[in-house]
Amino acid sequence: MSLATVPQGNAEEALRSYGKLLEESRQFAPSGLVRPSFADLSRKAKTPCSLVTADDADLLAELARDMTLAREGERATIADGSDTVVLDEERVHVCSACRLPLGEQCYLSVDADAASISVGRNILHGECRAQLLLRDLRRQEQERVSSEQALKQTRRDEFDIGWSAEWIPKNSELAVKVGCTEVPQGMCCLVSEEDGAAIRIGATLEPAAAVNLEYLAIALQVRRSEGREPLFSLDPVDNGKVSDWSPESAMQLKRFEPEWLAGTSVGEVMFQADFHLKELSFGEYTQPVVGMKSVLDHSERDTDDAEWAAREWFVVRKAEMFLSGDRVLVPHLKMGVEAREQIMGSDGLEDAPLTRPDHPLVKYADDFTHNFDLIAERKSVVFQLREVAKASIMAKYLLECGMDVPQAWFGNIVTEAKLVCCLEVPQLWNDRHTQKVSLKDGWLNPNAGGRAHGIYGGVDFGIDRFRLSAPSRVATSVVAGRAVLGRPATSLMASTRTGLAVGPARQFARLSAPLSATMSMAASRAGLGAPKVAAGLSMGAPQGVDLNLDKFNLSVPMEGGIWAGDLQASSASLAIGAAFWSELETGSLLKDEDRRLLLDVFHPHLSDRRGDGDEFVPPPTNGPHMAKLKQLVKAERVTRQRRRQHFFSEAFHMDKADPLFPSTWAATVELADGPAEHLTPRPEYLAEQGLLAEFVKTLAPVFDRCTEDAARFRMYRFGALEVRSVQEFGGEEEIGAVFSISPEGAAEARACAAQDDDIVEKVSEYIEHSADAPCCRPYVVMETRRGDIIVTERSGSGPATWAENPAGMDRRNALARLLRQRSAMACPMTVKELRGLMAQQSLQKGSPFHYSKFMFCKGAGQRYCEATSGFLRAGSTLPQREFAMFRMPFSLSRFGVL
Repeated sequence: MSLATVPQGNAEEALRSYGKLLEESRQFAPSGLVRPSFADLSRKAKTPCSLVTADDADLLAELARDMTLAREGERATIADGSDTVVLDEERVHVCSACRLPLGEQCYLSVDADAASISVGRNILHGECRAQLLLRDLRRQEQERVSSEQALKQTRRDEFDIGWSAEWIPKNSELAVKVGCTEVPQGMCCLVSEEDGAAIRIGATLEPAAAVNLEYLAIALQVRRSEGREPLFSLDPVDNGKVSDWSPESAMQLKRFEPEWLAGTSVGEVMFQADFHLKELSFGEYTQPVVGMKSVLDHSERDTDDAEWAAREWFVVRKAEMFLSGDRVLVPHLKMGVEAREQIMGSDGLEDAPLTRPDHPLVKYADDFTHNFDLIAERKSVVFQLREVAKASIMAKYLLECGMDVPQAWFGNIVTEAKLVCCLEVPQLWNDRHTQKVSLKDGWLNPNAGGRAHGIYGGVDFGIDRFRLSAPSRVATSVVAGRAVLGRPATSLMASTRTGLAVGPARQFARLSAPLSATMSMAASRAGLGAPKVAAGLSMGAPQGVDLNLDKFNLSVPMEGGIWAGDLQASSASLAIGAAFWSELETGSLLKDEDRRLLLDVFHPHLSDRRGDGDEFVPPPTNGPHMAKLKQLVKAERVTRQRRRQHFFSEAFHMDKADPLFPSTWAATVELADGPAEHLTPRPEYLAEQGLLAEFVKTLAPVFDRCTEDAARFRMYRFGALEVRSVQEFGGEEEIGAVFSISPEGAAEARACAAQDDDIVEKVSEYIEHSADAPCCRPYVVMETRRGDIIVTERSGSGPATWAENPAGMDRRNALARLLRQRSAMACPMTVKELRGLMAQQSLQKGSPFHYSKFMFCKGAGQRYCEATSGFLRAGSTLPQREFAMFRMPFSLSRFGVL
């Protein structure tokens, strides 16, 4: 039969039969595992929090006040169009950003020049300069990341890195070549003849029995000529171009054994799967499972500061053959990822006798293994790797059992190999930089701390460990053992440096033998430089596991089990393929219960399997496999719910990294010891969902982030309110929390009062916005030797106030601006003396600025003088060298970030 005469597949009947198989499989699955899908979650009734009943009129009035009330620090400003203002009968300069008067400690903006300095323009408070510095540092970090991503994408395109469904072989083409008389249009299986000595190609609708014929043909040829399975590795290339600052110069060599695998479908699957595992490990892409963390995430949170090295690789954890009631051969396997810590031995890196369970690589390998079935269903290249492993198991069984395999399988029947123009590919790398800016006592430190954490730097099937001489018909499968799919190949380095954020040095060493699917890491936590790896890394076979399969007898077939029924399709024309997706979205052939599960499994933002087209193979229908998928998607729903609950609580902070959310949400540059927002939950406002929803439509969110599954988390601020919402993929935006932003901090005042004989050691003068003319007011803060805080000020023409250890001063000081500060060392005064001076001044007439000036001088132990002022007066000149000290450089290279 030629390909031109092959009939088109019958998708509707195939999907109906597949749906029946799913329904039958539920009798083997645990009950109570089916939950609403992500689409159902987005359609749930809104208002997750319980609403507080309140009088509608009063509630609306209070809500309107909070929506229109300006926050402290956002009130009317001074002379918006002028650079100076008259305060207490003197003209002073105002900040170009906040428009409050400037004090002794000020900075020039990046736009400042001689002309603007001469007229007092482009001068800023330290607090305002810090905010602008944060903004520019974050922008430059985003530009750095975007530049690296563009470079990496260019390299991927140049070297043909990235899986394409075009590489999936079509079964119909090879079936014709081996002389199949009735070519299946959908999934193909192998059927053992009654005498058990020969096989033939059949059609099936059970994905577990499906075998890709081209993968099988290649595996048979490799097994027959090499006596083993296909082998692939990535070996480092010493091209003499690698340097500390050019990771893109480091290259790896694709190595295939036998060499003719280069360019074949099997060779491409192994390379792309190995490379994609590394990319996911590095955090290059979002993880395919909600809440899953990358190695980079785990490594950043690792508390062990010692240097370490490790590797990870694919493994086959279980390999068996089953025989169905109608003699269909069913290869069964379980796959995962394993990791081993390594130590430096006499011949280079070798496996450590024991790997700690909380090692970053071990944690990632455990997560990947736990979710492997779900990841394989979602990621096309991982699914194809599993199909190659199934074909390798089938090939080993057929040849070791002496099955009569037609000679056509060993001929030149596979798809012509792709011309491999270059066997070298770039080394992977990924890094994250964090920077801290501190502002203490008005002095700005742009390098108050930082951290640069980087990772930088194939698949072979060890089926020989398994004895697959005969299929098994046993329901409870025997664990046949573990076969290593990958052994160490390339050196992959990781480094962490604290202090100045710098790029990690990258050094590589050639391996002594062909190895595969590895990740070798070393992390330096002390900031002493990147670890050096000795030349000649040892192979180091995985230690700690010995699963010799000689003790398992798989030669006697057993009756019954989950494959006891018939698995052959009623017609060769039945094919599911791309029709699966339209049925999943709008069809009626699948049960709602199964549809919900499959919608979760194939979430559009977590899965790329829609690109498989007509070569798509749905999940196996056996009960244990479907039950595992249900458990995994249920765990994702739990994570989603926990995220919502945490986001809707006051514990969530937009600039802080939270383990529940992607690590990329954390701010790369932050203000060290910055003021925390003090929020008061207002659940009663949720009763006005309509009003809030209409209002937020007119605002730009101050926070807008997406999770792996495209759920958007947003924050809006207006007036004294903060509104938080979540929008699930495919759903509507749902407001779930409202907070009042308190003008005062939540800290409680100290119960004790300042003692009369206590000495004032430090005094500070602040300026803050005010609703009264001239739109600002000063106040003085004094700190005593015993740690008490005293605040004194005068409002308008009224009496002065004196408060000891008041609540919320951190919040108030953060919103105000520091004018000047002194340490009272020369002539310190007691609390009693200053309290008496306050009482005297309170009886006298004077402005708030006069009172503040007087109390500052006295608290600092200085002689009071009318001419003494903490403001930057208009017309005053400062030497250029002083301005040079004030100027804050914006070049990241000066900060050690680049």
